[in-house]
Amino acid sequence: MNALERVTVALRDREPSILEPQGKHAAVALMLREREGLEVFVIKRADRVGDPWSGHMALPGGRREPTDKDVYDTACRETLEEVGVDLSGGELLGRLDDMGPRSAGRQFVVSTFVVALDAEPGRIDPNEVAEAFWVPVEKLVEEDVEIADFPGNWPAFTYKERYVIWGLTHRILTQLWALIS
Repeated sequence: MNALERVTVALRDREPSILEPQGKHAAVALMLREREGLEVFVIKRADRVGDPWSGHMALPGGRREPTDKDVYDTACRETLEEVGVDLSGGELLGRLDDMGPRSAGRQFVVSTFVVALDAEPGRIDPNEVAEAFWVPVEKLVEEDVEIADFPGNWPAFTYKERYVIWGLTHRILTQLWALIS
């Protein structure tokens, strides 16, 4: 059984922990594909003044809007807007537990939807995303890193020594890896 099949089995009958946000609600798409191993789609956020996640590695997604039918619709809309990928072309495998940045508590809740989809980025919104690409999971190195403006060492995945996936995105990926290991 390959890794994508293990993800499918792990999420098939799983009931995620769903939090009721007391503030902002966002959704992200954790897109996976199987090539010569499992790959995950990541973005490097654009550098923007006033954005606390400016320049960070993340998953495509964003804040829920009143016009969104549900939180999965948010993930679909935001992914299409940010990186030009239509999630309707993939297979929704399931949902991970809701969580938020450690500093925000339940003031900001993020819902993660796992989607099997082999697609390249389309039109990238340069106001939101600086880079978007697939990363072979086997190439991610887990280590503690120092992050500018955040004292101490933080658990992170590094890729090609210049991409650092830490914080909420690291916790989301770690949650998925725990389900399939």
